[in-house]
Amino acid sequence: MHKSNSSFIVASTNIIIISLAQILYWTVLEDSINMMIYQFLLFPFTLVLINIIFWFSKFKLQFYQHALFAYAAFFSSIIITFIAVLSTPAQELPPGEIVLFADVLFVVITITIQMIILLLLNSIIYVVYRLYLSRNKINI
Repeated sequence: MHKSNSSFIVASTNIIIISLAQILYWTVLEDSINMMIYQFLLFPFTLVLINIIFWFSKFKLQFYQHALFAYAAFFSSIIITFIAVLSTPAQELPPGEIVLFADVLFVVITITIQMIILLLLNSIIYVVYRLYLSRNKINI
């Protein structure tokens, strides 16, 4: 398969699956799964698992391309989720209550922690990748 087609398929699949996972969580699963468990454990591992599956599939791309597409999917899911959430009808607040900056700050902190978790997971996967290459004596 041509590398540009492989790149496009891997990138678009990452973006679609991760965005749907975020939208599914915020619309259906928010009440049944704890937010901390989902956002800091399940979501990053889903992202890494998708790329490990692609790594062992017929899409032969370099490690940095898989990592790049994972981060592109992560940031795209943030944008797509905000668009989806903003397009839903707003809930009315009780009289005298206003939307605070704390909600935006909470989202920024959550995204920052997710990014740190993804960087750590990506580093671990990269070490495993290099060990796999050296053990099988494959040149990159």
